[in-house]
Amino acid sequence: MFSLAVLLLMKTVSFNDKNKMVIAILLTIIFARPAMGQDGEGSAYDSIWDRVVFYDDSNSNALRKFAFTGRLQGDYYSFDDSGVSSESDFNWRRFRVGFKASLFEGLTLHSEADMNLNNPQPLYKKLTDANLAWTSPSGMTLKVGRQSAPFTLDGSTSSKKLSTLERSKVAGNIGFPTEYFPGVTFSGKRDNWEYLAGLFSSDHGQEFEEAFDYGRFALFSLGYNFKEHLKMDNALVRLDYVSQDQDETNQTPHQKNAASLVTKFDRGDFHLWTDLSVSDGYGSKNDIVGLQFMPFYDITDKTQVVFRYSYLKSSGGDSIRLSKYEKDLFGLSGNEVSEIFLGINHFFYGHKLKWQNGIQYTEMDRESGKEGYGGWGFTSGIRISW
Repeated sequence: MFSLAVLLLMKTVSFNDKNKMVIAILLTIIFARPAMGQDGEGSAYDSIWDRVVFYDDSNSNALRKFAFTGRLQGDYYSFDDSGVSSESDFNWRRFRVGFKASLFEGLTLHSEADMNLNNPQPLYKKLTDANLAWTSPSGMTLKVGRQSAPFTLDGSTSSKKLSTLERSKVAGNIGFPTEYFPGVTFSGKRDNWEYLAGLFSSDHGQEFEEAFDYGRFALFSLGYNFKEHLKMDNALVRLDYVSQDQDETNQTPHQKNAASLVTKFDRGDFHLWTDLSVSDGYGSKNDIVGLQFMPFYDITDKTQVVFRYSYLKSSGGDSIRLSKYEKDLFGLSGNEVSEIFLGINHFFYGHKLKWQNGIQYTEMDRESGKEGYGGWGFTSGIRISW
């Protein structure tokens, strides 16, 4: 496979100025603007994104579709710790490349690699997705390999489709800070119900070399959509539950049980998504309760305004982590955290090409007598996915 060869090349060969090389190749081959079709139908964006599909034949007996997949996300950020210190810079948030192949009757092979554009020595970091899935005619999917563990509201939302620039502190503390694990899952939808059950390895290996060397965790999710009853476009209520082996060597957060009650209400241009999560820690890990409240409104079909309030409280000790850029600035954990976020998104081509901006204020208290954190942050980011 061409994509696998590219991944091996990136992992073993040292390039000069990898940032420019990778971006130039990506933009030239994939996102170069083509001419419109002779019939004038379809947008220029459609023509561009159609190029990632290298092969498409639904009548084929073996390979039915082969597409290039990935995402490129870059941020400008500026954060301030109550005037004590500040930090601002540009950061490549994510760069992933891979492929998805549809095979035979209901089989899908998907593989993506995470690349490091900020410090490309080497460029290759790890595999994210690397799995084989089979979907039955009734819609049930069996997936084996490295895959996302969809837990909590933001933890079950792809970074390609987040309404905010990063996942909430609820997902970062009660959910999994690292999203992809070796495992097996059963999932699907039937009428108004949706479900998922999975068993995963509690490791952070680059590929499969650490699979099940540590403990394991089981993930269960069950949701029902009340949209007909409430006369809404969407009214999903879902309960996620995680049970994990109490292994002190686990690379995942040390919580033996965790649960998340997720709601997604959508009607016309107005949306209200919420998350109430709790965790039961083991070892030195304390219990944590978290709340996320996120209304957002579509001003136009291209522009959206988002508000998010997040709150977390630990049963004791400084167990709560800050988000990425705050953590880089302050570097410590706390006992109680609240955050207010206000953002505006502009969609050039839906979630596949969007510009997101957000300002936030965070307060964190630590154990009695220890210095806390309070500061403003601004982030502006471009999100591209294909």
